[in-house]
Amino acid sequence: MPRRTWLDQKVDALLEELAASGMDLDRQRAGELITDRVHAVAALMRVTAPTARRYLDDETVRDMARRMLFEFAAEQPGADLLEVPRTVPVPLVFVGVIVAALAEAMQVRAANEPSDRLGGVVAAYGQMLSGLGQITAEAASGQAGDSAKAMFPPALLRRAARYIGNAAGLAASGGNLPDGVPEAARGELAAALRRDADGLITITTTA
Repeated sequence: MPRRTWLDQKVDALLEELAASGMDLDRQRAGELITDRVHAVAALMRVTAPTARRYLDDETVRDMARRMLFEFAAEQPGADLLEVPRTVPVPLVFVGVIVAALAEAMQVRAANEPSDRLGGVVAAYGQMLSGLGQITAEAASGQAGDSAKAMFPPALLRRAARYIGNAAGLAASGGNLPDGVPEAARGELAAALRRDADGLITITTTA
């Protein structure tokens, strides 16, 4: 087992605090956020990065996570997203695109997470896919009105967009690719995921 670093420990604290409210973030992005904070403290106090780390204990990192939850307010952290109002109409054909994009995004995330965190990744993405599937099934059976569309909670779509967008960022920034995806396809995969994430954001802001 490789020796756990200071950054590993702080990433764990950040992710645990987010997970307590049902939120998920990839380790690479979490590490970038903490490293940025270290550099900001170092610049402000005119000290070295190792010295600045002393000011970022676990409670400070958890406070970072709590502030991030306010930024994710549109995703309604901690809410049961199957029970909140469904106000965004989504054509069922686009639901299929979302499901496929989430499946691809999950594979990208899994390729970049340590083995002991894979269960959490699968659970987060699995819950999202399950929610999309349940709402779509209700619409297709006529329980939600026009069977050509399904009404979705904007928070669910926003969270799906973030998951897909984060995976696009991992692919674009040189992260590990899923087994079977050639390096030559990296740019195409990142662009496709980004396009799907942007499409989701668009429909939640124009509905």
